[in-house]
Amino acid sequence: MAASKAHDLIVAVVARKIVDSGYELVGIESSLDWLFGEGFRVPPTIVHHRPDVLGERRRAPFLAIRDAKTVSDLASARTAQQLADYTGLRVGEHNALCLVVIGVPQSGLDKLWRLIVDLMIPRHRICVVPVPDPLLGEKRT
Repeated sequence: MAASKAHDLIVAVVARKIVDSGYELVGIESSLDWLFGEGFRVPPTIVHHRPDVLGERRRAPFLAIRDAKTVSDLASARTAQQLADYTGLRVGEHNALCLVVIGVPQSGLDKLWRLIVDLMIPRHRICVVPVPDPLLGEKRT
C-alpha cells in the first residue's frame, strides 16, 4: 500500500531530526528518500515491525528508531504494538535503550499522548515531533 503524502512528509521531518541528533541515517522508507542522498536501504524489521527511519551512532543510544504516524494511524493496534516494541528494545553489549522518535501531525498530539499513557510507556522513552497540520495540507479537527 502506498504511503500518503502526509505520511511521507512526516517521515522526511523525522529523518531530518535523526541527522540533527547526531545519527547517521542508514535506512529510510519513503518516496521522499531522495531528499537525503543515495545509498539508503529499507530499514530492517525490528522486533515485529519495520520503522520508517533508522539511524545509528557509536555512543548510546546506539540506534534511533523513527516512525511517522498520521492521525488515523494512532487508533490502530499495529501502532500500539510498534510503540511497545520499539520502546522496550535494548541493543549492544551495554543493553542500551534505543532512541524512539515519533512524528505526528500537530492535531494528533493529544491522541498520541493518550496512547502512550494507555500503554504505560514512560514519557521519557519517546521523543514526539509534532508537524504543523498546514505543512501536511491537513485541516485541524
